[in-house]
Amino acid sequence: MEEEVIDSSFFSEDLEEKSSIDVKKTGLENTFKETQVGSITMVIEPVSASAGIETVLELFEQQPELSAVPIEQDDAVIGVVERDTVTKKGNSGFKLFGSKTCGDYVKQSPLTLNTRDFIEQIAAKVNETAIKIETKHIIVLINNRSFYGIMPIDKMNKRLEEIRAQDLEKAAAIQQNMLKKNSDTKSFPFNVCIWNKMANAVGGDYYIAKELSDGRYIIASFDVSGKNVSAALLTVTLGSVFSMLAVQDASKLTASKLVVMLDRFLQEIVPVGNFITGAICYVDYKAQVVNVFNCGHTNVFAFLKDETGKIRLATLKPTLPPFGMGAVAEAITTENKGPYKMPVKPDLQIDMYSDGLTDMQSYDGERYDEPRTKTFFGDLYKTDVYSAEKVIEKTVTDWIQNSLLPDDITVMNIRF
Repeated sequence: MEEEVIDSSFFSEDLEEKSSIDVKKTGLENTFKETQVGSITMVIEPVSASAGIETVLELFEQQPELSAVPIEQDDAVIGVVERDTVTKKGNSGFKLFGSKTCGDYVKQSPLTLNTRDFIEQIAAKVNETAIKIETKHIIVLINNRSFYGIMPIDKMNKRLEEIRAQDLEKAAAIQQNMLKKNSDTKSFPFNVCIWNKMANAVGGDYYIAKELSDGRYIIASFDVSGKNVSAALLTVTLGSVFSMLAVQDASKLTASKLVVMLDRFLQEIVPVGNFITGAICYVDYKAQVVNVFNCGHTNVFAFLKDETGKIRLATLKPTLPPFGMGAVAEAITTENKGPYKMPVKPDLQIDMYSDGLTDMQSYDGERYDEPRTKTFFGDLYKTDVYSAEKVIEKTVTDWIQNSLLPDDITVMNIRF
């Protein structure tokens, strides 16, 4: 068998040894959660502080992705030499340093991290340190003792954004799923149209349309003070209250008892300075009576045709304090501020909405305001039940156009 002759040109120049520092694999990478510092740490061998600066210059030139090199002295990593410190601004090349050592350019940090630290918990301290000493990298230890690597601060902030975005996405899915489960009205003997648009991923509007017991229904709109996650957490609390009612006997729960119970429960949960406004429509379909409680919420509108066919409007203003302050029971008992009561009649429509509707702004900054809102519900009264949701959607879309929503919007239209 002839031996094949292979000349040296067959081999790639990439096989030649180079003086480089590679990001190492330690075997620990898969043991860190994506929320921990170890998951974004670059494991790089340190260079001696007494080594000439040309050592790291060569590394930076050979490895464009390398942003810093750890420096050790007396068997301990004391800081990093960062690319920006020893290179020229722009891409024209490297500075000439003569015989200076790496120790002359090391950036020492008073802060070290542990691989098991959680990014969200250390982010504020890291960014504060970064601003104070003008550094872009932090030293990371394993078990708070041995050097492990360095963490780029920009990578930490990017991961933090990703974590928060993922959390918001999950929270939004939970909130929307909760709202859908609490608004199934297919079996109702009357029609309920619900339209909602959150200003952000999660919001502070909450609504429910649910049968409490045989022939008794609750349709309600709530607006939590505050924005984003803190407000969304309180909407979950509201959802838990009504979920609890679903597994209990609510046949003896009158409208007034329900409202007082809700206020007292929320008083223990809602932080001082926060509150929840709410408009609750309690329908006793067997008795053919509707009770409407307005607890610090926006006006509720009730439309009905009289004997002559003329459309009459009743504005049900807030008469009770918001939920979470523990004042609803006292207002009902001592101030005799009960619900608005009305008989269930054919063509009766009741409209509830959050203040995001009146606060929405046009592209020119003009608020929708109360008069337009009242006119809008008057026009909605004349539409058929199948068109209601599309009419609400078009009204909001046409008004805001490309402008941002300043607040969440919820619209509820009840038709008998």
